[in-house]
Amino acid sequence: MSPLARLAARCLLCLGLVGNLNGIAAASPSFRRSWQLPCVFEMSKIIPLTKETEPVRLNIRLLLSRTGSRDGQRPQLENPLPDNIPSFIVQESLVDILQYADEEDVDMLDCRISPYLTVDTQSTRPGREMGISSPDSWFMCTMKHTAGKYTATAFLVQEQKEKEIPNPRQLFPGIAERSHVSARLLLHSAPARLRTGLARDVWLHCAFSTDLRADVTIQWVLQQKGGHRKLLVTYSGSSKQVEHVARRAELFLEEIPKGNASLLLRNTELRDEGTYSCLMSVASLTGEQTIQLQIEEKPTVTVNVNSLSLVEGEQHKLVCNIRHYYPHDIQAEWLREPKDPWKIPDVMKNVLSSSHRQSSNGTFSSSRYFLLTASLKDNGQRYTCWVDHPSLQTPIRRSVTVEVREAVPSAWLLLLLGLAACLAGALWYHHKVKSTPKPKPY
Repeated sequence: MSPLARLAARCLLCLGLVGNLNGIAAASPSFRRSWQLPCVFEMSKIIPLTKETEPVRLNIRLLLSRTGSRDGQRPQLENPLPDNIPSFIVQESLVDILQYADEEDVDMLDCRISPYLTVDTQSTRPGREMGISSPDSWFMCTMKHTAGKYTATAFLVQEQKEKEIPNPRQLFPGIAERSHVSARLLLHSAPARLRTGLARDVWLHCAFSTDLRADVTIQWVLQQKGGHRKLLVTYSGSSKQVEHVARRAELFLEEIPKGNASLLLRNTELRDEGTYSCLMSVASLTGEQTIQLQIEEKPTVTVNVNSLSLVEGEQHKLVCNIRHYYPHDIQAEWLREPKDPWKIPDVMKNVLSSSHRQSSNGTFSSSRYFLLTASLKDNGQRYTCWVDHPSLQTPIRRSVTVEVREAVPSAWLLLLLGLAACLAGALWYHHKVKSTPKPKPY
């Protein structure tokens, strides 16, 4: 990539992305307010006397307090907690798990919490030594915006000292009904589904925040249609090196310390369509954020004539050509527009369709056509080719206006032809007489 193109890409990254992501590595030390987020706690338990397991789902809530707990104190909540609702109380840390959520977003988050098994993960805050006699308890919290705005995954830890505090009520053995946890790693991607056209440059946004003192490993993987997985780019925190496996995929090394692991995909092609996974590993924690990339190309719609003048009874084929669209899911109809604007158009019944023709770049073309037999009631009539496609916000319309003249009756036509023949004969005779030389007198 040329230095100018690289500079432009970095400028775009700074303007459009870093403004939102600069706070990742050093999140605000205090929450904006107390949040209460309804969640579902999911796990599996072994059925007694069998080796089988069954899923367990419980409605709980995630609580984030206004005041922190860095001095070792429990967070103070605005309202007392009802005893009948199990709660995960998140203590303040450098990782703010709701840093991307607005107040109105909270009602649109699908929250799931489940136990996470890990080995020898440092859970201490920076600057503090760890001295524990048994493993901490880890949980994975996934928050998906129901409108597809973003997805976030947080890794929560309940340290051993919290587990040792007496708690008479428990969800399950070792998991208290009111558990105090801290966030140690946050992954974020947006949006869940991304649409782009061919030959475009597109950003796949992925960010992370952590206070674990460990190297970060990043991979971007594409799962194409049919299940084929393709490695695009990797980053090793130990070597501080990025390896670009795919030619058109780029990860910016200087952005990773800021918590920005976004991927730039250049000059998109149809084979780029699929599910992109941003895989992140820190210590023994491994998370995955996915983005669905869909290629869409808007159709170009033309009709073979814009206006038409016909004699009653004359026939003419009206053709609607639809070109360069993707995918091939397209709707197209010929409509007979009503002369009264409050009436609904009539859908033409005698329309024929061609098959989808695929071009070299993978886009499709097709046509819709019918044979119009002109009648006097069609005079001033407008026929419209109506086309809709997933890439369009509103359907495309292309219209043909038809004028129809009354046909001349056959008797009058014969009379006119006879008169024309007589006139032609008279003119021919007159011309012959004038051109014949007269005999000279003796």
